Amino acid sequence: MIVSIATLVATLPISIWLLVDVITTLPELPTFCYGPLAFVHENGTNIHWCTYKATPTYLQGQESTTGPKSNYHSVFVNKTQFNYQIPGMDTQFTYSLAPQISKFVVMADTHTNSHYLSTMDTDFDLLVYCGDMSSGGRINEFALGFAGFPTKPVLMVMGNHDSYSGQFPQVNQREINYYQQVRNIGIFFVYVQSGLDANAFKFLEDNAVLGYGADHIFIVVHHPVYSTGGDGSIESISKKMEQFIDSHPQLKFRAQFSGHDHVFAAFKRGQGYYFVNGAGGGDRDTMRDPTTYAGQRAWPADELHGPLSYLDEYCYGYEYHQDSWLKFTRTEVNFEASKIVYNIRDLDTGNLLVSYDQPI
Repeated sequence: MIVSIATLVATLPISIWLLVDVITTLPELPTFCYGPLAFVHENGTNIHWCTYKATPTYLQGQESTTGPKSNYHSVFVNKTQFNYQIPGMDTQFTYSLAPQISKFVVMADTHTNSHYLSTMDTDFDLLVYCGDMSSGGRINEFALGFAGFPTKPVLMVMGNHDSYSGQFPQVNQREINYYQQVRNIGIFFVYVQSGLDANAFKFLEDNAVLGYGADHIFIVVHHPVYSTGGDGSIESISKKMEQFIDSHPQLKFRAQFSGHDHVFAAFKRGQGYYFVNGAGGGDRDTMRDPTTYAGQRAWPADELHGPLSYLDEYCYGYEYHQDSWLKFTRTEVNFEASKIVYNIRDLDTGNLLVSYDQPI
């Protein structure tokens, strides 16, 4: 019986996955496997891809040292506009980081399901990912997840599933907490999980000054600051984020993005927005039960609107609630002359669910 590759991706170690993938594929396999992915860095771009069989690591059309043979390849190019070609592929790609970011897209929690990514148009300057692209944190899962965007800059934070194998840093070439300036915007990427938030908030405090010069500041975490989803928001994390933002008025803070809970939810505190973008292709969650922590939900609806009244230590910040949907969504961030527009897109229909205007 032919084994499903999708099943193997989520359950097998990399070496076994590759072996079975070869066995269950037609005999004449191409060299190329998955990718390439383009991760933007401060002084250049990191191109990452996978191959079925071990091959030397280099890029055609770019000066780079040929590395040892491997199934997993990563080449840094000290440029933000260049042509390149993956050995074994006929296609030449043109990578270009826009002079100004006029639109970026936010997604999370696809959990190796690349369907909604593969059907997305490429009318954006940057793809920001809030974690859990993978199910088991394996390199091949990351490469499969972003197949189809070889010319677009990508930035992402590690989710709890992405941490399982310990291979995330090989793909992202990042520490788990970092700041990235991309043209006119600055983004703090911090690994915030319940009980694991101390280092993340210390990083924010120690590096806040890095973001003082950016026109717009965004914060990307995996665990929500506020949420109506299954895990909800945790008061200790929410208050630390509030304290950080309130104590650094020099930061032109615009919005915070998260995933983890597989819902879409929007909150607004002061002038800042807080979005849960966790329904990107994995199983959809249900709205959090405000009276019990498991079982039936007290809100028998697929959407919620307006401020919510129930608060406890696991469901903090509901008075800031704007909207929630149990739909697969992405968030599109558009910069206009005097405002930022956040468009929330239904991935099944392509329809616009709601827009939020933020004067700047």
